[in-house]
Amino acid sequence: MTRDVKAKPHILAVDLGGTHIRIACVDVGGNIKKLCKLKLEHKAPEYVLSLIAEEAPKLSESTGMPFGVCGLGVAAMLRGQTVAIAPNLGWREEEFGQKLEKRLGLPTFLFNDLSTAAWGEFSLGAAQGFRDSLTVFIGSGVGSALISRRRLIEGAKGMAGELGHMKLSGGHEALCGCGQQGCLEAYAGGKNLKERMAEQGLEGGAAELEAAAQQGNPVAQKLYAFVCEQLGLAVANAVTLLNPGVLVLGGGMLVHCPGIYSAIEASVRQRASSAAQDGLAIRQASLGDNSGLLGAALLAAERSKLGT
Repeated sequence: MTRDVKAKPHILAVDLGGTHIRIACVDVGGNIKKLCKLKLEHKAPEYVLSLIAEEAPKLSESTGMPFGVCGLGVAAMLRGQTVAIAPNLGWREEEFGQKLEKRLGLPTFLFNDLSTAAWGEFSLGAAQGFRDSLTVFIGSGVGSALISRRRLIEGAKGMAGELGHMKLSGGHEALCGCGQQGCLEAYAGGKNLKERMAEQGLEGGAAELEAAAQQGNPVAQKLYAFVCEQLGLAVANAVTLLNPGVLVLGGGMLVHCPGIYSAIEASVRQRASSAAQDGLAIRQASLGDNSGLLGAALLAAERSKLGT
């Protein structure tokens, strides 16, 4: 159903991944008017800037709607408008937000992709109706974002919510894309999990690992149990620490691996403090691929006061 929204400038929403970029025209009520998905032929910042700058006027012309602001979500550690580290893109200390704003001539806001996904689910999806939410997505990486009293918590330097870069104990030293060793994401993120599987002679990704473990492959069972244990413990501890009203679980890996989803849910119920999980709802993300795109749009609209 289309939400009733007065005619106002629209939002240029961008979801920048490691292999594709999704660009959309979104109104202030969260209705996607038009969307395009493009493969990243290159990952150089200048190429990505040009791609967005070329598509923006096409979207505006085809919808007949002017853009008032741009919101972009990217899998990266951000420092304001600067991409400090974007492992999947290979970027370090890239002043992308400033460059994009200059190229577009629009107020431009950069957000971590989990922040946008969390805001999308909070505004229009599984976390609607709650004041405090913790969103955890597990796909090619592992990330989370906290909304408290209806405000996104970003931390002193914008680095809050980096669940995937919490360190494991016990001599686990695999190199993570962030440049450090022993991160949860280095073992349990889908991209790195493929490497851990290959090291042990297993083919495929997380879905194949779950299937092999359930079929009794002892090597697969050991790695699968480790992944479930570490993800479950990390999320349970986050619930204890942050005390959300709702825990939203999503991401491609959890969509294709229901066993891992169930293991995380069980771990939260067994290990999170009883006080923190009193009344806690656990829900599956409901907006699919559009959670980040919608969240980027609505966050940008809020920061720019476009919808007021």
